Amino acid sequence: MHIVVACGNWRLIGGSERYALDVVAALAARGYEISVLYGVGDPEPVRGMHFVRFEPLAAGALATGPERRGELSGILGGIAPDLVLQLTPAATWIVETLQTAAPHVRFVQDHTLFCPGLNKMLADGTPCADPLGSICVKRARTGPGCSGLRDKPRKRLAAKRAELLAHQDAALLLVASEYMRGELVATGIDPARIAVLPYPTHAALKEPGELPPETRAFLDAADGPVIGTAARLALPDKGVDYLLTALGKMRDPVHCVIAGTGPAEDWLREKARAEGLEEHVHFAGWMRPEEIEALYARADVVVMPSVWDEPFGLVGIEAMAHGTPVVAFEVGGVAEWLSAGVGGWLVPRGDTVALARAIERLARDGDLARLIAAAGKRRVERQFRMGRHVERLESLLETVGAVSNRI
Repeated sequence: MHIVVACGNWRLIGGSERYALDVVAALAARGYEISVLYGVGDPEPVRGMHFVRFEPLAAGALATGPERRGELSGILGGIAPDLVLQLTPAATWIVETLQTAAPHVRFVQDHTLFCPGLNKMLADGTPCADPLGSICVKRARTGPGCSGLRDKPRKRLAAKRAELLAHQDAALLLVASEYMRGELVATGIDPARIAVLPYPTHAALKEPGELPPETRAFLDAADGPVIGTAARLALPDKGVDYLLTALGKMRDPVHCVIAGTGPAEDWLREKARAEGLEEHVHFAGWMRPEEIEALYARADVVVMPSVWDEPFGLVGIEAMAHGTPVVAFEVGGVAEWLSAGVGGWLVPRGDTVALARAIERLARDGDLARLIAAAGKRRVERQFRMGRHVERLESLLETVGAVSNRI
């Protein structure tokens, strides 16, 4: 089978791009002929893979330039794929063109397909439970409104509806959690066109890297439990401010490493200073994947403080793979891989007292933490390794191909 893989950025930026690089290499290793259609990046030669650049893919669903539809059709006609696998968002005209070339499979990795605000969160920090519709425009006008839907809400809503409508013609939509499946069904997508395919992780399959020197020095001087978190420093969704508040409510001091950068970094640093946490919190900045793995391996507890509805929460299973317990708010798809006593603890969304007590319980009781962490590690090995993921993906793609050949 010859598969065209459409991906906006063919380079390591975040979880979506890392997933694309890993899974496409795994499919090529299984003998599939792969043509990668990408927007930006510097792909390296890989056996069984061909690369074709098409810049509008890099702009995601907001890409302009539908006059280039003919160019894209020509590229796809020259490739003549048996199937198209779209891994990141693309403009509606690109999706429609991909669908003319071969059966179309899309991995819906986030909320952007069905939320004009992009993250299913209102501007006041509360989650949005409503499906795409006129309520989006009403809220944009009367408040609190989507955190990302401020300008031209009617135009944005119309564009989002068109994008969603195009995906109703997909042969298959993949999602990483039952939570995401429910979100798509709520928009009117036929449940028979949706399959749940949880993310895999490579974490802990080799020795972790070295921590950055400043982070290592901070931890070497630490007296007491170490808490780690890896998150984009953005508000309100990633919830690092909730973690800082929880640290201030802990009865015993801990040392916390926060890996990540983002628009809220200065505000979060000031919050840590204002609340007397400066000596106990280290902002490590952006860290390479191997450095983050070193943090997971060094930490006594990893906290995932997201208050938005995470489509899955890859950070958690990466930490669990290292045998480190996880504490997280019960949001989105998180409860599908984390449960009480298996990998860590879930606490109610936004409850900083419960978050502090859960961290304390694991940090104080080493025997309990080891039992819980071991159960989480076994779950990762059974359910979330790349081999299992690719076998399931291959089965789904082969089924789509077989059905299409019979039509």
